[in-house]
Amino acid sequence: MSKLKFGWAEQSITPDKKVSLAGQFAERISEYVEKPICVTALAISSETDQAIFCACDLVDISWGLRDAVRAKLAGNDAGLDPMKVIISATHVHTGPRYAHRDDSSSKFTGNATSFRALIESELPPDKKYIESANISANPDIAQPEETFEFLAEQISKAALAAWTSRTEGSFVNAFGRAPVGMCRRVCYNDGSAQMWGNAETAKFTAVEGGNDSGIELLYIFGADGELTGVVANLACPAQCVQHRLFVSPRLLGRGQDAPAQAFRRQALYASALLARRRPVPGRSRPLGRAGKRRERPEPQAHQPAPQKGRPLHV
Repeated sequence: MSKLKFGWAEQSITPDKKVSLAGQFAERISEYVEKPICVTALAISSETDQAIFCACDLVDISWGLRDAVRAKLAGNDAGLDPMKVIISATHVHTGPRYAHRDDSSSKFTGNATSFRALIESELPPDKKYIESANISANPDIAQPEETFEFLAEQISKAALAAWTSRTEGSFVNAFGRAPVGMCRRVCYNDGSAQMWGNAETAKFTAVEGGNDSGIELLYIFGADGELTGVVANLACPAQCVQHRLFVSPRLLGRGQDAPAQAFRRQALYASALLARRRPVPGRSRPLGRAGKRRERPEPQAHQPAPQKGRPLHV
């Protein structure tokens, strides 16, 4: 019987400069770091195959970023196959934008964000985008290409570190229920639907989509039988806020309390990575109930963020 080996690693992808935050329709520049963001990697190998999963506190993973990570791992002498590296995003709206000139999956042009380039591509010929503040030439704000290179470097480091730390182990899979995500689009009797629409009206007919409370779990154990980490698949993004101006992993970033640390040292959140059933992008998020947002007051820069336990992605 083929023996399985598992290895974990984590690298910070917290920017050391202000960044343009991804996930909304307006340019947002971060003012501070509420919680560090990171990439967590899990390497698995048998005698005949291998896989390295990397989960990142980002809004998405472009083909260009995937290819850049694999390129950095090419020619390694540790036996890691770059084509077996799989990268996912937890989908936060408080992580950095990134882009690269050679990234065919974005419309990035010039020294600006891919989102801005998309806006510019849709403008009439006689119109142009004008910055209301100095962003693209401000040395205190990381530019998309700079962020792209930083992310590629950190993700490749995590993948290689996880691979080289493999030891013999075992796994147990489990399934449970955890009501986390709720659909945020409501439908009305005139045939319309609205994001964050009011459900407390006679015109309300239904929530546009259901919620998937299923949570798939993969527990990884070392040769000594000790738990080393958990892969958790939630049918819900990590996005919890809309227009805030801080860097944070949000839903998965509040578990650095004593019980979570005692629970395990490494874990992997795989919303996009291992999902068999996924919600329509942008339609669901962590909510109290349809049409009602539940957001904590934004902590001030000098105040410690309130702690809430999560036994994931610590």
